[in-house]
Amino acid sequence: MRPPVITIVLRGYNDRFGFQKLYLRYAWRYRTNYLVLPWKLRAKDWDAAGQSVKPRAILGGETAIIVNNHLRTTLTKAYSIVADMIARDIPPMFDVFNQKMGAGKKTDPLFSDTAFQILKEEYAANEISNKTFVTYRCAVRKFLGAVGPLRLQEMSRDKVLEFKRKMVAAGKENLANQYLRYLKIMYARVLKHLEMDDQRKPFDRVDIKVVKMSEKKSLTVGEYTIFRNALFQAEPGSEAFETLRRFLIMCRGLRFSDTQHLRQDIHYFEFQEGDAWYRYFATNAQKTGSKEIVPIAESEAPLLLQWQPDGFLFQKIRYPVYSKQLRTLSQALIGREITTHYGRHFTGDFILNSGEMGLEDVKKILGVKSDRIAEIYAQKDIKEVLKKFYRAVEGMEGEG
Repeated sequence: MRPPVITIVLRGYNDRFGFQKLYLRYAWRYRTNYLVLPWKLRAKDWDAAGQSVKPRAILGGETAIIVNNHLRTTLTKAYSIVADMIARDIPPMFDVFNQKMGAGKKTDPLFSDTAFQILKEEYAANEISNKTFVTYRCAVRKFLGAVGPLRLQEMSRDKVLEFKRKMVAAGKENLANQYLRYLKIMYARVLKHLEMDDQRKPFDRVDIKVVKMSEKKSLTVGEYTIFRNALFQAEPGSEAFETLRRFLIMCRGLRFSDTQHLRQDIHYFEFQEGDAWYRYFATNAQKTGSKEIVPIAESEAPLLLQWQPDGFLFQKIRYPVYSKQLRTLSQALIGREITTHYGRHFTGDFILNSGEMGLEDVKKILGVKSDRIAEIYAQKDIKEVLKKFYRAVEGMEGEG
């Protein structure tokens, strides 16, 4: 019985990086079939005569030694299966060969699928808290969205750095570092779950400083005006109204966490000078404990200052719920999704570009810690800051 011809070949189209896939070629009785192998490389790095990868080949994190060892093991297994089939007088048809090649083979599942499965099982068994489950799942989802579905043999340091660069480019460097810690933990759990060794070490040496490629995200005055006009047109008490009202308060320098505790009897102040009323919040930032002034312009007061029956400015709402509402609303209004912190960025940008106010005013309104922070609660300083802010707001409304 004539045996089949078995070789390893490089074939198919080049991907965008110039890589092609390796295949096991199986030719018998004028029929040729292929089994895809888990490796890709450039044509110049393949030695067809020697059936091996050339030294110093670029292989996405693996070395030529590891790949060549795997290829030799694959060829040895293929020859053994064919020899056994011929010895048993079994025609070495490809279907039978393919079945025997896959028998007892360890699957190489997607990293994200296995990570999600592990998290679900641990959460169902009460081994992790809901907060841990949500946090780690979010990290895996972000990684999946940034670099796509990867099998374990495709997990490399280059892919991890690609994920970090994309996060930093989006202005989320701190979050990127947090996610990398969670992903490293999940990667170790996946390897343990599959009883595999960490030969690739994709999370080694990724704590390098990645240069931010894009400017800080913020709102333009025109976009702010769109949000402000939408508030005037929204139905009072509706979800859109409350979402816009809270965001415009955050456009005065507050974080989302600060809006959750604003109370009329504790944080709200007003005084009159002639015919003019001056209104503001004076509060401690929940995140940093620093002092903040939140000016409220006369034209904005009727809509922004709508107190709840319990004395709070806003009803309690979980951040993920509010963040989703804001992203949906901003996409409809200005054609892009924004986060709650855009409002705080807008505050600093607007103040410094208003022509009315300076850096010290930014410190007072944003609650930046400094030696002069104690002066914030001096009535004279507050009055001057509010006057300049109102003049700046009036100028912006004229432009709008």
